[in-house]
Amino acid sequence: MRLNCRLALGVAFAAVLLAAMAGPVMAGELRISGAATIARGIILPNQAAIEQETGLTLVIIANGDGNGLKDLYADRADVAMAVAPLAVTEAMLNKASPGSLNTAGFQSATVGSSTIHFVVNPANPVKSLSAEQLRDIFTGKITTWKEVGGDDQPILVIAEVIGLGVHTNVVAGFLGGTEITPRARTMQALVQVIQVVAQLPNAISYGVAASITPAVAVLPDVEVPQTLGLVTKGPPSPDAQKLIVAVAKYGATMK
Repeated sequence: MRLNCRLALGVAFAAVLLAAMAGPVMAGELRISGAATIARGIILPNQAAIEQETGLTLVIIANGDGNGLKDLYADRADVAMAVAPLAVTEAMLNKASPGSLNTAGFQSATVGSSTIHFVVNPANPVKSLSAEQLRDIFTGKITTWKEVGGDDQPILVIAEVIGLGVHTNVVAGFLGGTEITPRARTMQALVQVIQVVAQLPNAISYGVAASITPAVAVLPDVEVPQTLGLVTKGPPSPDAQKLIVAVAKYGATMK
């Protein structure tokens, strides 16, 4: 019940932000939509400083790569935050819903980098997995913890929904383009993924520094790098360029 309430509140909060972003744009206001890794890892912790340096008021919604790019495409956002290659995200979204996104003419400016880590519940006796074992787990070839030296329990893979950037990078950059097992339980946000892994002893998933908490255990040795970008429709406007410069300064220190 507590988990369901948290997820419902998160969905409601995102709906309020989307409604706000659909309204008229104020002078000096910049609407930014997309990857939570950039929003929570760079922009939100430094929002006051970025606004002071740029003279802009930032309206930010962390709703995932795909939603951010669709907001940019539909002129609901001025800048999209993306952590996965645009072409890969576009292909995945259009496979699920043909014609939902066209990134032709979009330009992405790198503002930092981060690392995807794989996580399990701290109660899990399995403390290390090879890259091959992780690939087999996430693609559904390995389905019980006993197969990798753990308890005789089913493995519950937790993942983001298709279209979110970290999910896309796991599929494209780690699984060689093979989609995550359809048996996975999917969440609408990476923070929810971590919350679920923290509550379920047989769960496994992934996260980044901005989402991982001490409530989960990070598996060592296997990592997936990702590039963080701010995307504009065509060349960035002067305001968007000011944002890119400021965010890149803080992004350079991100883990």
